[in-house]
Amino acid sequence: MLIEVNNLSKVYKTKLSLIKSHDESIKAVNDASFNVDIGEVVGLVGESGCGKSTLSRLIMRLEKPTEGCVNFRGSDIWSFKGEKIKSFRKSCQIIFQDTMTSLNPNMKVLDSLLEPLNNHCNISKNEKIKKIEDIISFANLKNEILTKYPLDISGGERQRINICRALLLEPEFLICDEIISSLDICTQAAILDMLKRLIKVNSMGVLFISHDISAVKYLCSRIMVMYKGAIVEKIDNEDKAYKIKNSYTKKLIASIPINNPNKRVKV
Repeated sequence: MLIEVNNLSKVYKTKLSLIKSHDESIKAVNDASFNVDIGEVVGLVGESGCGKSTLSRLIMRLEKPTEGCVNFRGSDIWSFKGEKIKSFRKSCQIIFQDTMTSLNPNMKVLDSLLEPLNNHCNISKNEKIKKIEDIISFANLKNEILTKYPLDISGGERQRINICRALLLEPEFLICDEIISSLDICTQAAILDMLKRLIKVNSMGVLFISHDISAVKYLCSRIMVMYKGAIVEKIDNEDKAYKIKNSYTKKLIASIPINNPNKRVKV
């Protein structure tokens, strides 16, 4: 199995006030368990603040869990040291929601794309440039964009660049964390189509995180629903009968806009 999440929890301590001495515990992630294998696109859907992004940071080893563990190819990611950490960073990539903070505003697009290749790939500069030109062409971008700064291109173009940068290292596992939420509808559709093509070409496991269940349904074979830090339901998206039990999931499904209300799935 590529990624195994076992009974993962994350608790944050916060002070109630300057007067009261005791802390309050907030459980951002509550006993989450699931797996993602090579070639799978698994969706994680839920409202803002339910713990989706915290879960993604735990999986990527950006934060340490309070309980539970994450295994990558059978090994606990917190057991990695030295070269194993570097190898994990190369094999597992994440694309964030904010297109501006994901790119250094003082670096040209080419330099931002060269950075991961310089850190992880022992190939010549010409080979790196060729690799970059190939992937931006696949993303329907022109070479002229490489000479521009992030502020000089649109939000949709910046997100395409972020996706390209993550995939340059040919990762085995990719997390897409709310990557279309700040974009307009047309750009969202273009990004989803691009991502679908890239996933098909690059054999990898993907965790697609969103509060937009329509996007998750379009892209994913399995869907997990998160509510108040817990995964409350797992749905087989290939079974269009949608055998749903949780009341929160039923509300999510019912909220999806459809062309013909008479064909709405009864939940």
